[in-house]
Amino acid sequence: MNRYEVESVTIVGIGGSGAYYIAKFLLLCGVNVVGFDISENDKTKELEKMGAVITYSNPTEVFDTSYYIYTHSLPENILKDIQVLNCDIDGYEVGEMYKSIINDFEDDLLGGNQVEAFFESDIAPLYSLDVKNLRLIGVTGTDGKTTTCTMISHILKKNGFKPALISTVSAIIGDEEIDTGFHTTTPTSQELLRLINMAIEANCTHLVLEATSHGLEQGRIAGLKFDTVTYTNITSEHLDYHKTWDNYLHSKGLLIKEHTTPDTVIVLNRDDKSYDYLSGISMGRNMEYSVSDKSATIFAKDIKDRDGLEFKVLVGKEKADVHIPIYGIYNVSNFLAACGSCLNEELDLENIVNSIKDFETVSGRMELVQEGPFKVFVDFAHTANSTKEVLESVRGLTKGKVIHVFGCAGMRDPSKRYPMGKFSNELADITILTAEDPRSERLKDINDEIERGWRDGGSDSGELIRFDDDTKDVEVRRDAISRAFELAEDGDLVIITGKAHEKSLCFESVEHEWSDIEESKRLLDS
Repeated sequence: MNRYEVESVTIVGIGGSGAYYIAKFLLLCGVNVVGFDISENDKTKELEKMGAVITYSNPTEVFDTSYYIYTHSLPENILKDIQVLNCDIDGYEVGEMYKSIINDFEDDLLGGNQVEAFFESDIAPLYSLDVKNLRLIGVTGTDGKTTTCTMISHILKKNGFKPALISTVSAIIGDEEIDTGFHTTTPTSQELLRLINMAIEANCTHLVLEATSHGLEQGRIAGLKFDTVTYTNITSEHLDYHKTWDNYLHSKGLLIKEHTTPDTVIVLNRDDKSYDYLSGISMGRNMEYSVSDKSATIFAKDIKDRDGLEFKVLVGKEKADVHIPIYGIYNVSNFLAACGSCLNEELDLENIVNSIKDFETVSGRMELVQEGPFKVFVDFAHTANSTKEVLESVRGLTKGKVIHVFGCAGMRDPSKRYPMGKFSNELADITILTAEDPRSERLKDINDEIERGWRDGGSDSGELIRFDDDTKDVEVRRDAISRAFELAEDGDLVIITGKAHEKSLCFESVEHEWSDIEESKRLLDS
C-alpha cells in the first residue's frame, strides 16, 4: 500500500507538533484527513482551512479509514481503547510515520507531487538549509550530553571561535540564551531551523547540538550532516519508547548512519559497552577516549575529585595536567569526549586544557547550592547509571551522612525504578522518595517500585522516608527537601536528583512551576 495515495487517514492528537506536519503533508498529497483532538488550537485551525475534518473529543468508534496515526503521549486507557476498536486497521505512531516519510524522501520513493508536498509542508525543513559556513558538532549518549556540549562550546569560545549551543537546558546563540521549554529533548526540525538560522545570522562559526534518541529516531535532525559526532555512554534508558536496549542503541547509532559524511570524525567512549557496535559502524573514522585503556587516542589517569577534578591527560606523546573546577569523577569522561571534538577543530591539547580551567558547572549538574554547615548538591541524574555515578561521587566528598532525595517520572521507562532504589540504599545513608513528574500515575505506585529496589540494596543500616501524597502537587517535593535539610547535621551531604534545571513539575497533565535549585535556596534561607 502506498500510504500517500490512499483515500483517507485518521490522526488522533492531530494538534500535536509532529502530527500537524504529517497532516499537512498528507493533505497536500491529496489524502482526506480526519482528526481528533481535545481542544482547538492554531494548528488545528490551519488544518481545517486546508480541508481536514476534526472532532474535538476522544474517538469512541471504529475508524472508517485506510490507516490511523496516534501518539505515545495519549493516556494509556485511550490508546488501548483505540487499538482494541481498530484492531483490523493498521496504526502508526507519529514518530514512526514521520521518520518513514523522511526515509522515503531520502530513498527517492516519493512521486513528483509528493516531493512538492514534502517541501511545502515543511515536514523536514533542514534539507533546505545552507550550513556551509558552520562547523557542525553533534553529541549523543544517555548521560553527560549537556555537560559535554557545554564544555565543547566553552573551549571553542575561549579559543576565539563563536559557537552556537543547542542543548536540553537551553540554546545559546551569540550573547542570547533561549529557553527551549519543559522536559525538552532535541527540538523539532522547525524549531531547529529557526535556531540555526539565528546562528547563521549571528555569524557563528560552529553549531554544537545535543541529539537525543527520540530526536534521532523521529527524524528531527534529518538533513544535517556533522563534521564531528561524539558519544558519551549508552546505558539503559527510555525503554518505554524503545522497548529494548538494542533498539535504543540502534537509535543512537543513527547519528553515525544517517548524519555523517566520509570525512566525519567519530569520538567514542572505549570504556562503554556501546563501543563495539559503534566502532563497527564508524568504518575507521573513530577517535577513542578512555579512563581505563591507555591505548585509546585520549587517555586520563591519576584522577582526583576533591576541590574540583584533577588528572593527567595523554594524547599520543603529548601529556598535560588538567584541573576543572567542578565535581563528579564521571565528568572526566565528559571532558575527554569534549577534548576529542575540539582536537578535530585543530586545537592543540595545551589550548584545550588551558581553556577548561575556568569552566563553570552546567545548571543542575552537580551544582553546589550550599557549602556548609552541610553540603547541598542538585543534579539532573534521572537514570540508573547517572544515579549510581552521582552517589559514588558525593560519597567521597563527605565523612558524614549522605541524604538522597529523588523520585522517578510517571508514564516513562519504569524499568529504572528498581535499580535507582537499589543504588540509593547501597550508596546513601538516608533515602527520601518524592515526586518527579508523576503525570497520571499514582505517586505511591511509583515509589513502591523504587522501594522494592531499595529493600534489595543490601544495606541494613539505611533509612527510607517517603512522601507519597500527589494531591499536594509541588508541596510533596518541597516537603521532602525540607525534611532532608532538617535531618542533615554538620558535615553531612544532601543530594537532590532528577529535576535540576527543569522549571516545572507535572501532575496529571498540568505543569506546575518548580525549581529544585531555587526551592532549595529558599528553604535553606528560611
